[in-house]
Amino acid sequence: ENTLGGTIHANFDLQIQHNLFIVAEHDFRVRHCLVALPGTKKENLSKIISHPQGLAQCDSYIKNLGVSSEAAYDTAGSAKLIAEGKLESVAAICSELAATSYGLEVLESGIEDDPHNFTRFLLLRNSPVRVAASTPCKTSIAFSLEDSTGALFKALSVFALRDISLSKIESRPCKPDVMKRLQRLFWSVSGSWDAVQVAKSSGDFKDSRAGYPY
Repeated sequence: ENTLGGTIHANFDLQIQHNLFIVAEHDFRVRHCLVALPGTKKENLSKIISHPQGLAQCDSYIKNLGVSSEAAYDTAGSAKLIAEGKLESVAAICSELAATSYGLEVLESGIEDDPHNFTRFLLLRNSPVRVAASTPCKTSIAFSLEDSTGALFKALSVFALRDISLSKIESRPCKPDVMKRLQRLFWSVSGSWDAVQVAKSSGDFKDSRAGYPY
């Protein structure tokens, strides 16, 4: 997920689908560059290509430039498409490293709309990691609730009453074959898995469908 472009929802869906566990995370400062074939001038550009997240993170810059944009499969892949296809008047939004790797010229650096542009990358594996309760950590959960008055409030209160800080909550559409409920909610909380398990077994939250913790 990115501080400017938001969550990449497909990744969360795939994580549940394949039953993977988060074991670490890394916040990476993203710095985007506008790159093109050597000799290209910005005023001659007709199109900018990049991954949808790259385009979203540079949306204001692209609009001010007055050039159309087109989504591609990857930021570095966009640079590769331009280099291999020798696409004139087309620029890519990618890293300086990608530009160097594919022999492209950097027309402008630091074009992201906000200097606080960070992407959170996750390290996944097939089994969870258990840590001591005293170790500062974060636990994420995917769960669904019955459609009843105050169900979400009651589930949230279980964590609040135990001083477990909720850092993020997000509702997602749910396919019937995933949880057989109308929606699932992704949580990130500050606390160990053991602490979350205590809360999970308490009060109204114990009736939720939380079979896909990570």
